[in-house]
Order: sequence, then structure tokens, then C-alpha cells
Amino acid sequence: MKILSLAWFGFTFLTLVHAVYLPVTHDYPVDTPPESTPPSTEGDYWNWMHGDNHHGFSCPEGWTMHSIQCLLFVPQNMTWDEAKENCGSKGQGSLAAVYNDLQAHEIYEEMTNAGLHDGQVWVGGSKKSGDPFWSWGDYSLFDGFAEFCRGESAHYENNCLQITFDEHGSGCLDDLQCDVGLPSVCAILLY
Repeated sequence: MKILSLAWFGFTFLTLVHAVYLPVTHDYPVDTPPESTPPSTEGDYWNWMHGDNHHGFSCPEGWTMHSIQCLLFVPQNMTWDEAKENCGSKGQGSLAAVYNDLQAHEIYEEMTNAGLHDGQVWVGGSKKSGDPFWSWGDYSLFDGFAEFCRGESAHYENNCLQITFDEHGSGCLDDLQCDVGLPSVCAILLY
């Protein structure tokens, strides 16, 4: 739990630091509030995060903007290494990291928009043989992970991570042989 709290604190801190350095792109006077302010109720928060409130960031054509990232679902089956290379060939893209349930849900949205309502897709987590620790390949400083199917402390024999969704949209991370062909999800972080 401490690791998750520290990862979330680090994520929030880096996001806020990045926001300080964003260029001002507003056309309204400084003393006038922006047209879109953060919601005051939890129910409106989801819509606000997925709206057009990304302070001048935009996604490349074909990608979809989400909370802190642009996502691209790639339906072609590839090995993990091929999927990683494919995402890297798309500018600043990498295989998607899944730090929390929100990002898992965003990946599921991309899958369902492409007509896939359950199954496995490659994400950017990997580890070296003999190493029990997973890391993300998106070059961020965050090391948090969404829910693992067998728990974080399970013994994982394979070195690549995929996320599995059931027909209800519930997803969890699990290891898989890296040479298995799966669809994938690419991401570009917006910070």
C-alpha cells in the first residue's frame, strides 16, 4: 500500500510540476476564470477528465485523448517486442503503462471502440529473466501498477505484461511469454 501511495504522490507531484511550466495559451484575461473549471462533485469528475481540458495538448491523428495520455489500439497480433517497436515508431509512443484502474479502464475503452470486448492486449510492463521486479517502458518515473491477476507477490515466470479483460470490462495484469502474438495499446503521456 505504501508503494502505491508513494507512486501516486510521485505521479501527482510530477503532473503539478509539469503544469507550472506549461505555456499560457488562454485568450481570456488573467482575472477571468477559464470556461471549464474542475467539477465540484465526484460524479462530474470523470467527464471533466475526459473532456477538452488538456491545456493545449492534442493527440496525433488516430489517437484518442484520455486523462493523462493519448492512446492508440493496435488490433494486429504481434509479439511484445514487435508491439514495443511498433509503438516506438509512432513518434513519442510506447506500449501503454497501467499505473491504476483509471488507465486500465481507458485501455478497455479503446478496445471496445475497436469492437473487442474482452481478451488480452500487450502493455508496456516487462522484467529481466530472474528479476522479480516489473518496470514500465514509457520512460516515466512512476512504478505503480494496476491490479495483478494473481497478486503482485506471485511468482511470474514470463517477462512481459499483458492486461486481460473479461466481458464485463474488469481487467488485471498478468505475465505472458513475450513471443505470443497479441493486439497492443500504444500511449503518449501528456506531461
